[in-house]
Amino acid sequence: VDGGGESGEAEDLGYSIQNDGSYMVYNADGLLAWNKAAQKDESINCTLTADIDLTGRDWTRIDTWPGYSGVFNGQGHRITGLNFSAATTELFGLLNVRGVIKNLQLIDVNLYGSSGSAAGIVEQNEGQIIACSVTGKISASYGGTCGIAESNYGDIIACWFDGTLKESNNGAIVRYNYADITSCYWGGNAGQGVFRIEGGTVDATKVDGATVKWQTAVDGMNTALTAGDYQWILGTDGLPVLQKRQ
Repeated sequence: VDGGGESGEAEDLGYSIQNDGSYMVYNADGLLAWNKAAQKDESINCTLTADIDLTGRDWTRIDTWPGYSGVFNGQGHRITGLNFSAATTELFGLLNVRGVIKNLQLIDVNLYGSSGSAAGIVEQNEGQIIACSVTGKISASYGGTCGIAESNYGDIIACWFDGTLKESNNGAIVRYNYADITSCYWGGNAGQGVFRIEGGTVDATKVDGATVKWQTAVDGMNTALTAGDYQWILGTDGLPVLQKRQ
């Protein structure tokens, strides 16, 4: 689309807004525009219609109170280039009990918590995180590191992490669990899926390459996704990828 506007065409914003206020997003500009709107209204839904490259772009985590209560649907797409440092560093701060993040792949993140925790997707989950994955490096000056969430008071279903976490005080899926983790898997350097189990149920399995392979993870996660519109398959790089259920 012509960005100059001299022909009278609209500027390409990277998103469209539906009648209910939901954003349909197809590039980095669009995702950052949704981010800005969601900082003011934590209920705005976001659906990705393409892979998003955030390389060189600044992300501000969604930090509204009482937490993000919309639906963020990746539709199986990938977000690459998420590379940032902040006091505490996640895609979202708090996911509200009504909030849902699903069908999303974060690829090769590089996250650093300068004075607190760092996690791939949320700091505190009270909603549902379904069929999401994170790969890359997550570190912190002190405080814990985790692949999916710092603490879980909701549901985390059929998610996986593969990458590098700070050596100590980490959890490949979550650090502190108070609710339910179902059919989740992890690879990489983390020794445990959950650093501390305070309650709930934990079904998190390490992919060791011997007795548990990534195909095992695909099969296990898909068993938990029978009601969903996406499923995991083994990708060409040997890690699970999302595809629309046939």
